[in-house]
Amino acid sequence: MDTNMPIVKVHAIVALLSVVVYLIRGFWMLTNNPAVTGKAALASASLSMLLLLVTGLWLALISTTHGVDSFVIIKAVGLIVYVVLGVIALKPGLSKATATILWLAGLATFIYTFLYAKGIAPAVL
Repeated sequence: MDTNMPIVKVHAIVALLSVVVYLIRGFWMLTNNPAVTGKAALASASLSMLLLLVTGLWLALISTTHGVDSFVIIKAVGLIVYVVLGVIALKPGLSKATATILWLAGLATFIYTFLYAKGIAPAVL
């Protein structure tokens, strides 16, 4: 068994939890639910993004013994774009149209990064 397999599984589970929180908060944003900016929603979003970043970095560190390769760079850029778009989109004060576009762009970034990691999507960098 590959020694990296447990962290790969943990990272995949964290990614799934992260996108579930993102989808729930996006639905709340679309339906004008005040829970989108509630303490529990913000805490769960922050925790899931932090765990996604930490497990991603951990995985990158243990899987790249000869330096950082393009695979890690593309995944890191995808993660950063996903997080930044989500943070901006789900902040109060944006118009519904702008927030929706940014939220969908964040979701598309997550999907692309996931598909790239699975070897389905081509590299864009």
